[in-house]
Amino acid sequence: LFAMSDLKKQLTDDMKSAMRAKEKQRLLTIRTILAGIKQQEVDTREDVNDTAVLAILDKMAKQRRESISQFSKAGRDD
Repeated sequence: LFAMSDLKKQLTDDMKSAMRAKEKQRLLTIRTILAGIKQQEVDTREDVNDTAVLAILDKMAKQRRESISQFSKAGRDD
């Protein structure tokens, strides 16, 4: 049996909580994060630890900031 990282477990618990509370935006955000973590696990073929989860979150946040910047420069506000 594998051991889940504390952060990944917390995200999974938060996802369940968001589902119960019908918080659509929070649920979408958490699912996106978990999908990024799962993709990393598939790519590396190993479970991620808390450090890797933080690195994935940092990378995802950076991608979103860059997208916002590019959209702003293009005059798009969607």
